[in-house]
Amino acid sequence: MQLAREGLEVGRDAAAQELLEGVSSLVRAVRCIEHRQLAGVGGLRRSDASVLKVLMKDGEQRGGEIAAKLGVDASVVSRQVTALEADGLVSRRPDPADARVGLVSLSPRGKAQLEALYASYTQQLRAALVDLDDDAMVAAAATMQRVAHAIVEANQLVRQNPQRAFEGAEPTAGYSARHLAAREGRPR
Repeated sequence: MQLAREGLEVGRDAAAQELLEGVSSLVRAVRCIEHRQLAGVGGLRRSDASVLKVLMKDGEQRGGEIAAKLGVDASVVSRQVTALEADGLVSRRPDPADARVGLVSLSPRGKAQLEALYASYTQQLRAALVDLDDDAMVAAAATMQRVAHAIVEANQLVRQNPQRAFEGAEPTAGYSARHLAAREGRPR
């Protein structure tokens, strides 16, 4: 898929557009795999799997912490946790530091369901990438993590100061902390 190149600066803008198209294609492909896999996991939604994944990765935590990691409102996670708890996939207990707040943890059933889901994802991905050796996959993963980190960093800057993020003559001004620091002569 090629988007119109009108108004794009040759070089970095065109390369950034190509990266955007590649990431968009990858996200669509992964969502297709997720949709197929989730259909076989008793009504688990992608958003539910995201909550379970945060709990598996980071352990027991408050709902607000989960919401922050997923970039959603705490009320969204609260409703999800209630449903996941009813399904036996998570458990809640009072936070000893603050009884008004609950701590959420992954139940053994939730862990088993998530592990089965990701094992299936991994098998499908391995089959799709049969022509890539492990080194190529690790290199691709490292590049994707760098891109994801840069985008998350840029989004945080935009949330902190939306007006500042888009000022400047350069089309990409404000999109990374390193870029802003360099523009202002501050140490990175």
